[in-house]
Amino acid sequence: MAQPAADTAAARSAAATDTEYAAVALDKGMPAASVDYFADDGVAFAPFAVNGKKYWASRKDFPGSLIWQPTFAAAARATDLAYTTGPWELKKKDEEISLAYGHYVTVWKKQAGEIWRIVLDVGVDHAQPIDSPPALQILPPDPTAGERPLEATKRTLGKTMRDFVESAQRNIGKALLAHASDDIRVFREQAFPAVGLDAARLILGSENGTVSRELGASRLSKSGDLCVSYGNYSDVRGNVGERGIYVMIWRIDMNGDWKLALDLQKKVAPTPAH
Repeated sequence: MAQPAADTAAARSAAATDTEYAAVALDKGMPAASVDYFADDGVAFAPFAVNGKKYWASRKDFPGSLIWQPTFAAAARATDLAYTTGPWELKKKDEEISLAYGHYVTVWKKQAGEIWRIVLDVGVDHAQPIDSPPALQILPPDPTAGERPLEATKRTLGKTMRDFVESAQRNIGKALLAHASDDIRVFREQAFPAVGLDAARLILGSENGTVSRELGASRLSKSGDLCVSYGNYSDVRGNVGERGIYVMIWRIDMNGDWKLALDLQKKVAPTPAH
């Protein structure tokens, strides 16, 4: 029997809220808009994980106007968790001068009243893009999501994450590729996002160091098909230590295997190894 087509309405709704957030940020300023759109327990990175609402409430001196738009969105089958990504540009206030460019990743959770609010927001910087942003792409959820017992799904996810952490301590690039979905998105500082396995191989080919990723927290959809996890990482290459933050988005495939749909790693500060 053919599976019914998966509903993309939730992902489209999250993307619409993201677009609305961008418009409010231009109107009211980034700090005030972010206080409105972050969930009470939403996470921002400054540079490590902090409460997003409190962080933006404390920002009185945002340097310019942040402009962005979603070009990709996906949601869980249960329509309770979604994520959007796209390009951003920082412009000088009231001027056409661009100060910086990059890409962002925003994770949304459905709140009371069927509204989306931000539970995680992070971005990377890169050079000015040559091309215009592509049209919004919506990824439909797996139509079989939610058919597997949630406890079994959680066990499989836990094992997958442990396997990843263990293999990342030997070779981070190989570990990421071994767990990657065919359409993985890889975000790194000063690089355009890599989309798909071939592009991921190019960007991850030089990442052959040993990395320890410490889990900060994770969120799993009620349908057990989408999970976001984040935390800190440390990496020792020769006598130079590196540390930073990571965000991983996992999706379950039709075989019931957890695959890495998105990986973002952002260096915070080099530190001498002891």
